Amino acid sequence: MDFSLTKEQQDIKKAAAEFTKGEFLPELAQECELNHQYPRELFRKAAKLGFIGLDYPEEIGGGGMGILENVLVVEEFCKADSGLGMALHLGYIPSKIIKTCGSAEQMRTYLAPLVKGDSIAAVSLSEPNHGSDLTHMDTTLDERPDGFILNGTKVFTTNAAYADFFVVLAQEDREAPPGKGMTTVIVERDPAAWLGGELEINELPHKMGIRMTSSGEVVFHNLKIPRKNIIGQRGRGLHNVLEFLDESRVEIGAQALGNAEGAFLKALQHARDRRQFDQPILEFQAVGHKLARIWSRLQSLKWITYHAAWLIDQRSEKTAASIPLFTSMVKHHVPETARAIIDETISIFGGYGYFLEQDVERRYRDNRIVEIYEGTVEVQLNNMARILQKLSPDFIRSTLL
Repeated sequence: MDFSLTKEQQDIKKAAAEFTKGEFLPELAQECELNHQYPRELFRKAAKLGFIGLDYPEEIGGGGMGILENVLVVEEFCKADSGLGMALHLGYIPSKIIKTCGSAEQMRTYLAPLVKGDSIAAVSLSEPNHGSDLTHMDTTLDERPDGFILNGTKVFTTNAAYADFFVVLAQEDREAPPGKGMTTVIVERDPAAWLGGELEINELPHKMGIRMTSSGEVVFHNLKIPRKNIIGQRGRGLHNVLEFLDESRVEIGAQALGNAEGAFLKALQHARDRRQFDQPILEFQAVGHKLARIWSRLQSLKWITYHAAWLIDQRSEKTAASIPLFTSMVKHHVPETARAIIDETISIFGGYGYFLEQDVERRYRDNRIVEIYEGTVEVQLNNMARILQKLSPDFIRSTLL
């Protein structure tokens, strides 16, 4: 059993860390945070160095690698800065639905510019009346001889204000049972790509964290799109989304892992440097024990995240049914534990930890959304319980434990 990263993976992790040292400047983070500004130029720089779309096909400019390599980059980016790291990752992760379910032409059209840093993606799933429940959509898709017409409203769409294209889940068959009859489609921002209708985008302001990204309401008014914008097989839209979520949940977990690691490193340095009663506060047992417990928790988060990514990359017929059990575990356990870790680091900083300049309070705010998007932690527990009920006890005993 070998827990070490390959030489190539070590190089990727090192390169990502070096990139953040040169480009994740505190002044840039402060500017983007306070002005609610997306770091688009930083996204382009990351793309030019190959950090965007590491697991996308080489034919369209991607790295041709796996989810684990992507996890390593997301971890390093968020370790360096939660806001910048999450913003860069959120700029391309929505396009994974096209990577997993799209056609070769769609990948060339939408993913090739993205991996070069020339475009940004968004995914529109949640609706005012459908958040955790994706088994039926109020947004509708109606077929016409020359295309399809979208009507409805999506909320909490990340990157809404500046995304170049949106991946949208819509209900095509109104009479289908829950989870059936839905289709995923691509909607371009450029009106020249539409056949009629209107796309309305409204920013949702005053949010708690990830303030470097836009969160918006996206409204489709009889928006007519070409037939070529259908992703995968019609009627299997929810299946496309679930396949996407199996990968994305592990990468989202890597956001929380990096956020917590970065907070720990700052707290450790502060505990070494800060002196009270003529000694570093690290020498006080109350502070030392906090850091020791954080270290133990971080190790558990790191290895379950890496393991889940490895399982996806090594997917086989035997393990396929159990992979969602591990991806849901990561999406539940890592963000929730990371929140507790970051909260402890704020305590180590004392009053200073409550202010933006020390960075840990921003990490707490940024990380809070990781427990919610891509499926709440409670939904993940439901997923795990359902899968455990279905899996053979012998398989759990002999293979998973």
